[in-house]
Formats: sequence, C-alpha cells, structure tokens
Amino acid sequence: MFRFPLPVERAATAHKMMNFFSSISVPFTPAALSVPSKDFTYRFFLSVCLLGLVLCSQLLHHSALGIFILAVMDLLFCADILIRCGVKDIFHGRCSFSALVSVSILCGLLYSAISSFELVRWRGPVTDLYAYAMLLITLALWIERRLSKEKEKTHVFIKKLDDFLPKSARLCVGRDFRKVFARELHKGDLILVKPGERLAADGIIRKGKTSVDEQLITGNMMPTAKRLDNRVYAGTLNKSDNIYVEITEPLENSALMGIISAIKNGERNRSGARSLLDGYAAWILPFMGICACLLYSGLLVRYGFTHWATYLGVFLFVMALFCPAALSFAVVFPSFFARRGAARLKIKIQNLHALEKIHNAQTFFFDKTGTLTYGELRVSGVYPVSETARTPLVEAICTAEQLVDGPFADAVNTYAKEHKIKPKKVLAFEVLPGLGVQATSQKNQILAGSIPWMNEQGITVSQQITQQCEAVICVAVNGTYLGYITLADELRPGAADMVQFLKDRQKEIILVSGDNESSVSAMAKEAGIEKYNFFVLPKTKAEIVSNLRGLGQQIVMVGDGFNDIIALLQADAGLVFSSGRNVYNNWVDIIIKRRDSKAVYYLFAIHTKLQRIIRQNVVLSVLLSAVLAAGLVWKSSQAQASSWQWAVGGALGAVVVVWLNSTRMLRIK
Repeated sequence: MFRFPLPVERAATAHKMMNFFSSISVPFTPAALSVPSKDFTYRFFLSVCLLGLVLCSQLLHHSALGIFILAVMDLLFCADILIRCGVKDIFHGRCSFSALVSVSILCGLLYSAISSFELVRWRGPVTDLYAYAMLLITLALWIERRLSKEKEKTHVFIKKLDDFLPKSARLCVGRDFRKVFARELHKGDLILVKPGERLAADGIIRKGKTSVDEQLITGNMMPTAKRLDNRVYAGTLNKSDNIYVEITEPLENSALMGIISAIKNGERNRSGARSLLDGYAAWILPFMGICACLLYSGLLVRYGFTHWATYLGVFLFVMALFCPAALSFAVVFPSFFARRGAARLKIKIQNLHALEKIHNAQTFFFDKTGTLTYGELRVSGVYPVSETARTPLVEAICTAEQLVDGPFADAVNTYAKEHKIKPKKVLAFEVLPGLGVQATSQKNQILAGSIPWMNEQGITVSQQITQQCEAVICVAVNGTYLGYITLADELRPGAADMVQFLKDRQKEIILVSGDNESSVSAMAKEAGIEKYNFFVLPKTKAEIVSNLRGLGQQIVMVGDGFNDIIALLQADAGLVFSSGRNVYNNWVDIIIKRRDSKAVYYLFAIHTKLQRIIRQNVVLSVLLSAVLAAGLVWKSSQAQASSWQWAVGGALGAVVVVWLNSTRMLRIK
C-alpha cells in the first residue's frame, strides 16, 4: 500500500524552500507580454491600412517619397512598440521575438530608403523592401496581440474569482449585531446569516434550519438541507431562513479559499508560459547576424574592401530576410490544428503547455472510479438486514441518489428502473464528497454512504461488509440501519496497457480512491499498479499532490469529478474524464470525453508530433527565406535588381508551406 510521501510539516518546509529559490531565479518574461493588448490592437489595424496603401502605391508606381513617408509612419506609429520591447529584452541580455523582428524591420527599411533615394551606389538584390518590412510589422503585431490577449483573459478570470468571496458578515455581540468585514471574523465568533446572504466563513449551525446552495463547493445544483450542528461553508448561499453559525475556520482558511487559491495558481501557471517564438528567436537572431557578417566579409575579401558600400545592400538585405514572415505562424498554425486534431479524438486541450508537463512528469495520480475504471458501476448485490427490508432499502437509496450526478448514483438509478422501483420526492439533499449523501424525503432522513461515515453518524453496520471487494453503499433511514448494496466496476478498455505504457516511460503511477481497501487493491492489481491508497478524502488527495510537488517533482493528476478539483489544480497538469457538462470544465488543462484509456497515448503522441512540426516549421521558414535571399543575391550578380514582389511573394509562399505542414496535426496516430 502507498504511504504519504512526506509529513505535512516537512512538505511545508520544502515548499517554502522552493518558493525561495524560485524568487532568486525568476524566469525570463518577454517585455511584450506586459503590454496591454489594446496597444497592439490599434497599431495592428493601422499597420494593415498603411500596408494596403503601400501595396497600391507600388503597384501604381507612385513616387518613392510618398511610399517612404508611409513606411516611416508605420515605423513610428506601429512598430514603435515592437522596437521598445525588443530593446528592453536585449538590454536584459535576452533575445525575444520582438528583438528579432525589430532588427529585421530596421534593416529592411534602411535598405529600402538607401535604395530608393540612391544615397549609396550599391548592388541591391531587390528594388526595395518596403512591403516586406511592413508585412513583417503587421504579422508581428498580430502575434503579440494574440499572446497579450491570452494573458489578459487569465487576469480577468482571476479577478472575477474574488466575486465569489463574501465581503461582510453580521457578527453577534451579546444581543446586538455589528457589520464587519468577512476577513475580520475569527474562530469561535457567532454570526447571523439571513436568506439571500453568502456565508462569510466555514462553520457549524448553532440555531435554525435552512437550505443552502453549495454548487460552488460540491458542484450540485439542488439546495442542501441544513439543520442544527450541520457544517456549512464560506461562499455558499443561504436560501430559506435565518441561521446562527459558529465560525470554525476563518475565511482565509476556508474550503472556498482553498479552491479559489488553487484556481488562481493554476491560471497563473498557464499564463506565465513563455511563447515558443521567443525561444527560437534566441538562436535565430545570433545565427542571422553571423551569416550576414560572413557573407558580407566574404564579398569584401573577394572584391576588395574598397567596395564596402557596394555590397552593404547585400548585408542589409540578408539581415532583413532572415526573420521570415512565416516564422510568425510557425507555432500558431500547429497549435491551432493540434487542438482540432485532438477534438476529433474526443480530447479537449484547453492548455497546450500542459502537454509538455505531462511528457516531463515523474508521477501520475489516478482516481479510481470513473477515471481508471470504466465509470459505469452496476449493482452487483443487495444485502438487507432482513428480507422484508429489501424493497425499503432499494427505495431509500434510489430516493437519495436520484438527483446526484456520478457513477454511484447512475448505477443505483439504473437498478431501480430495471426493478420498477420508483423513488420518492426529495425535499433537499446534501452530497458530502468522499462520504455519502444525506437526503430528506417526506418525514424521513436518509443516509447513504461509506462505512466510516456511517460509524461517525453512530450507525452500526454489518461486519460482513468488510469481506466485500466491490464498492459498498450502506443505507439508514431515520437512524435505523437497513442494509447495504455492492457495486461492481471494471477497468476502462486498455487501462492495463496504458499503465504499462507509462511504466515503460519511467513514470511512477499511484492510485488514490475514497473506496475501501479491498476494492482499491483489487482494481490496482488488475491494472498493474503497485502503489495505492484507500479511503482518501478530496482534501487528502490535494495534500499528497502538494507534498510531492514540494519535493520538486512534476505531478499529473487524472480525475473525473468535482471532488478532485483541488488536487487537479494543485498538480502541474490536470486531466479529467468528463461528459462535458461539469462545472469545473474551465479550470482544468485537458478534458477527455472518451470511454477508453487511449487518451493518454494520444496526448504523448500529440506532444511529440507538435514539437516536431513546430521545429520543422521554424527550419522551413528560415531555410526558405535563406534560399530566397541567396537566389535573389545570385540573380542580382548576373543582372539588375529584381522587383520587390519577389520578396513579398516568397514570404507569402513560405507561409503557405508552413500552413500545409501544420495541417498534419489533424491526423494523430
């Protein structure tokens, strides 16, 4: 059996050490990512207009002065933000996409100005590069706008999460009430919560009864019945009547704050990823400068240093074309088609950076029911305390589970329909993740859940239950134990092969579940998993993941329900087997809608193919641009300079080649 990897205290110390060292070595963030997207937006549209005017002017053979003025306007009013960001990045000793584009733009416009006004007698490969440089400005602005907008969406989402937090509370002071901020409440304080108000902290009801909307905490749509000594949570909505609540955990330590903090950290991790374009620019820019200098030096050695001005045009031309326009789409096109290709396989990739984390992760955590297993439980046995209690037992459990969304409830409801047992109307119910369901029907209080939870409620269950290997749901009505049912589950097709696939890649696999020991151990053995843990509550899953991350390991969590959400968000990457209608869809990295376990194979295949195609696109864009530049330089040495259309046409042709190569991401084998 798997044991917790670290005590909480040691894990906390390790986590603090990680934060300390990460604060020392802050990863490079390109300056363009800190610029508001609106600054790129209006510059992009202005650049499109200026590019259109320049193309029309060149096709109609307007004066060189007018074209030059339009190009200078594009440089001053559109490309200025790219140049500023590029200078900042270079000043900090880093090469970025903005820096690469800035160098190429300046070289291209300088080449065009000298060539148009014949300031220096030289052999230029083309008449001018106005259109090419302005096309590069337009594409670069679009790319940077897209990246900046993605980061702003994350910031807006994080800010909206604070709306879920309660702002104030009604504190009981003797027989009076005083309005205080929610963060001012302490453990042991007594507050009054009226209908329509959100609870300001976790606590226990000391007076009154009501129904509470706990959708944010449990994911259930129906209000939950609450009575004396029942637990309530911060952020949930009081629906029915006044209640007095004793604070057990202040707002900063509440379950809601834990979920929101995990969501914020997950979103920041997504938005903090550096663009791959910046990584490739770090070696393209030096390579570009070295090649241009070597070519220029070679020409001077061959024809004499007195001809330095003659071949200066070749140097500037090569520097301008070595940042190909197709490079802007080298990452965008494959990423777009990767999502489309994954969607065909019923995999929704919401965070492409998670593919890299899945590939590099050392440990995979799997929830059992609905994740590693098929998720469609069937009732394998009904064990009432007496034969006369069989029908009341089934009727009670299907009544309690009729509005619950999950594999246990689906199995019970299917069994009731097959045996023509109709559930009674439910007035209110409460789902306790990992424990069970508490429902009110007519005048009956129904409890349906795990053995430990029944023992906590003071209900004695049958001793023979512990011999069962299947999942067990015990049932009690008004404190009277009626019996239990067992549910059989099976592995998803290909689950054992998937486990072996991960083992072959040196991944450690751990099975965690809230089920009993016999059920979990039997399923782990069938899947080929050596490490497992049972009776694990959602909070404990998150602690295990956090502990291992505190040791510096990269963790992938694979779950299927809202009760796994904190662990999913604590992990480096979160995968969910889902029907697509769950409340947590926007919070996880990857949503799997398949019925088998092949999604894990496909994710590794998508990552490998995506990285390969992106590298191919970068090489293709640089290579095609180099071939174009070499061809035009050679042609100019044999005759006069080529038309400007060759540079623009070659750049757009390279974009088409990159697009065609990227469409291969639609087919994943």
